[in-house]
Formats: sequence, C-alpha cells, structure tokens
Amino acid sequence: MMNEIIAYKNSDGTYSDTNTEGSQPVRKLTEDAQNIMRHDMAHIMAEAVISLFPKAEPTIGPFIKNGFYYDFDIERNLNEEDIVKIENKMKEILKETRSFKKKSIDKEKALELFKNNKYKLELIKNISDEELTIYEQENFIDLCKGPHHSSTKEYSPHFKIINISGAYWRGISTNKMLQRIYATAWFSKKELDTHIKNIEEAKERNHRRLGTDMGLFLLSEFSAGNVFWKANGLTLYNNITNYIRDEQRKLNYFEVKTPELVSNELWVKSGHWDNFKENMFTIESDNKTFALKPMNCPCHIVLFNSELITYKDLPLRYSEFGKCHRYEPSGALNGLFRVRGFTMDDAHIFCTENQIYEVCNETANLIEKIYKQFGFTKVKYNISTRPEKSIGSDEDWENSETQLKKVLTDSGKEFNILEGEGAFYGPKIEFTLEDSLGREWQCGTIQIDFNLPNRLGAKYKDSNDDNKTPIMIHRALIGSLERFIAIILENTNGWLPLFITPVQLAILPISEKFADYCNDLNKKINHKIRSTVDLSDNKLGYKIRSSVTKKIPYTLVIGEKEIDSATFTIRDKSGENQTLNSIEELINFFDQ
Repeated sequence: MMNEIIAYKNSDGTYSDTNTEGSQPVRKLTEDAQNIMRHDMAHIMAEAVISLFPKAEPTIGPFIKNGFYYDFDIERNLNEEDIVKIENKMKEILKETRSFKKKSIDKEKALELFKNNKYKLELIKNISDEELTIYEQENFIDLCKGPHHSSTKEYSPHFKIINISGAYWRGISTNKMLQRIYATAWFSKKELDTHIKNIEEAKERNHRRLGTDMGLFLLSEFSAGNVFWKANGLTLYNNITNYIRDEQRKLNYFEVKTPELVSNELWVKSGHWDNFKENMFTIESDNKTFALKPMNCPCHIVLFNSELITYKDLPLRYSEFGKCHRYEPSGALNGLFRVRGFTMDDAHIFCTENQIYEVCNETANLIEKIYKQFGFTKVKYNISTRPEKSIGSDEDWENSETQLKKVLTDSGKEFNILEGEGAFYGPKIEFTLEDSLGREWQCGTIQIDFNLPNRLGAKYKDSNDDNKTPIMIHRALIGSLERFIAIILENTNGWLPLFITPVQLAILPISEKFADYCNDLNKKINHKIRSTVDLSDNKLGYKIRSSVTKKIPYTLVIGEKEIDSATFTIRDKSGENQTLNSIEELINFFDQ
C-alpha cells in the first residue's frame, strides 16, 4: 500500500527505524523512500562484489543525492568489464529478492563477526556504544544503523553503475586508496533514463572544455591548483565582481583589501594555527613564520581594531574579493571546482545582538537577488544549529538561531534544520542552488560568530561609552569566484547572461576588403559593446561556427549590402535576425 510507513525522517534530514520527537513518516515509493532504496542497493552491490571478488573488503556504502556508492579494498583495479559483471550480478540478486534483517549485537560479537575486515574493525573500535546493529541479507552482513526496506520485493529498482574512482579510507590522504563504485538507482526507468541523459549532458558542459573553447583560462602543472586567467576569462571574472560590487555599494559596504601573506602571530591568536595549519602554505622570512591567508576574517578584525568604533557606526560592513590559499591534495584538485588559490566574495559585518535579524535579512535578500540575476531560481535553505562542542551562552545561541529561522520564515522560505552542524562559534544559514541539470551547489552562507571578535579583542563603544564586543556575521554570496564561474558555465553550457559574457558581439567581414570597415566599426562601439572582429582568412560559414563554439551570443556579418544600406543585421544564437538602422540603435540594443 502506498501509505505504508517504511521508516522515519528526522529533523536533521537523516532516517531511522524509530519514531522520535520531530520526525516524519517515510512512506512507500516517495522521494525519501527512494533514498532508503539506494541504501538497500549499496548492500546489494556489496553482496555482488563479494561474490565476484571473495577477497575484497567492503568498507562503507551510503546513499547520496541521486544515487549511492560503496568503497572496497580489492586486490586489483576494476575495469569496464568488471562493471558489467557487477551490474549483471546485482540483477541476479534482485531477481532472487533479498530481505534486510536488522539485529542488535554487542561490541564483542561485532569484533568477532568482522574479524577479517580491518576497516570494519576500526569503525567498531571507534564507536562508543556497546550495542551495535547489523543488517543481514542472504549472502552478506553489514555493520549498519539502517534503515532499510524489509525486502526488495517492495519495489522494482532501475539502476546503473556510473563510474569507479579512488577514495582514501576515511578521506585521509595518508590512508590506503580504496576503489569507490558510484551508481544511481530510481523507482522508474524514465527517471533513470533522464538522470543518465543529464550525466551525459554534464560531460558535454564540462567547464574545462568550455574554458578552452571560450578562451577563458588555463590550468597548468607549473602552478597546480591555481588559475591562469586569459583576457576573456578575466573579463568574465571582472564583470561578476563589478556587478556584486555595485550591489554591495547600495547597501553601504566598505570594500577593503588585506594582505595575502600574514604573520602566524595572527593565526595563532585567531585559533586557525592550531586547527588549520596543515591546510596553510607557510614561508619563513626574517626569522618569522608567515602564511598565505586561507580566509579573510582575522584580517578584517585587524582593520576593525585600527579604528575607534562606536555603536553609531554599527552595523559596519567590510567586503573583500580576497585571494586565499588552501592546500588541497593533488588528487582532490578538480578544474575550477577545487583549487588551491581562490577568490572569496567575502564580507564581515560587525553588529550588536539587536541588529542580527536586520543584518541577516538584508544579506539573505541580497543573495536571492544575485542568484536570480545569474539565472538561478531554485534555492534550498538549511539552518545549522549548535554542535556539542561550542562557545557562547545558551541565550546567545537561542537568540541567534531564532533570528535566522525568522529571516527565512518571514520571507516564506521552507528550510531544513541541520541539528548540531553549526560551527563551534555560531549557527548559520546555507544557500544551495539547483542548476539546469538538477545538480545542487552549496554557495552562499550567513554565519554568526561569537568567538573571533572576542578572541582578537574587537571592541566598540556603546551608548554609555563602555567597551562591548561586537557580533560578527560572516557572509559569502556565491562562495569562491572560481567555483561559481565553473557552476555558471556548466549551468548555461557557456551561453552566459549577456551582462557578464566576455564577448557580446562577433563582427564577421565577408572578405578581407571589408576588414577596415569592420575595424572602424569596432572602434566606434567597443566602449559600450564587448565586440571582436574575426579577421581570419576562413570562409564565412566557418567564422559563424567558430563564434558559436566560443559562445558569442550575437554575430554581425558585414559585406557590400550592409555598407551600402548603412544597416546592421545581428543574428542571435538561435538564428533569429534583427535589423538595426544606425550605430546608435546597435549600441542601444546591447545597453538595454
């Protein structure tokens, strides 16, 4: 029956077998049930792999968005032929059906049960509970909290293995590299086919290929994890930052610039040296240790402390397009998505407790406005609350979390509560946007900080001329510029919004004899239109195709007819033409 309850969804988005306060029932064949089915399929995959590779050691296998994975320690690297075998074995298992039986066992029995799997033993030893749970199916037993369906009879999964990649055990680069098998699973074949189509489309939209075609950037082994911006790429970069800069100026932000190389004295005081040192690039000079900054926030407090600030100055908004550096293992680098050198669209707003709602509401509205301008209309919201280890009073946390919830509630936004996932110094709102292929990207954040201003001695004068410590709001609109450029390139397949695209118009002379006219025209309009002239010896058809490859949204062909008539017929990417009767009309068209 459709209404049958198979599990419960907790307030933090996790699932369990039991109904607890704040949890909601998960019913059969729903989206949440699909996630649980994917967890079932991870166990089915593990059974298939073990049957084909008896010496393989399974480690962990969770569901993820749109699919699932399982990590294995296998004696050899898997290949395409192996993938086919694993898929076929999974189909065999599903035909036989499998029941998932939950059992509770004590830690001692668990250690005995998994004595031949060093990875499971490590997990068991690190669990504080004396009673653990396992799930049994016909030929496989896994250490697992669940939940699962009672049986694969309850649904007809449609699945496909997507790829195999390397993954360090527990994500630590010094640990052994495992083989991670990614797969997707859906309740219907139509959903599976749509997802596979989106994956293929994503390959076509790869930002690295687009970056090459459009002449935007270079990634080189001479500076791994850093970006060489070409002229068009820098134009795109600057167009984005200038737009954000203009919007911030309307809200009375003060744009600042702080050094990239900062003494470790500041990082020690801020606490980052103890908790983040391994991710920092350091330099020894003048008998001192310096680090390339991994974030901007301590530097903004240095600026704050250099001024005499009173309550009348608050809220005080510092913004910075700050270049930051963080060490990432070479294997983790991924185009513009994962780099070592990146630019944060960062801001820190210093305010009083009573101003938290005002500041956060203003910032949330700004984030929404910017996302819409860039073409993102589907946004999800999470609020991360107080973790077990935290600083600040109960009153501070309760007030801040209440204010963040009110910001979203007052604007009619639905949101999830991520219990205990806030930073130790304060709660936050996370903004996750969805692109045209249904992929989700966590970009914007609004984060309240009780810790750093106090730790670095930030003070302002209140109305009684007493020193008070401000609240600091960390704010990112789009996250890093590099990552956002990758996201927007893939979201639009390179057909960027006109206001940021590096080249808006390609002027194409039919032959060389029209080159001078085209160059002269370009000089007259390029103060208003980002235009280029194709002076190559290629035929017109090739020039048009080249402009399409470069994702130039408009082309203007110039020949005898255009010169004699003194008109301009521009063509858009869909092939539609529009005739303009003067240079002024041409400029106005792009200025709208």
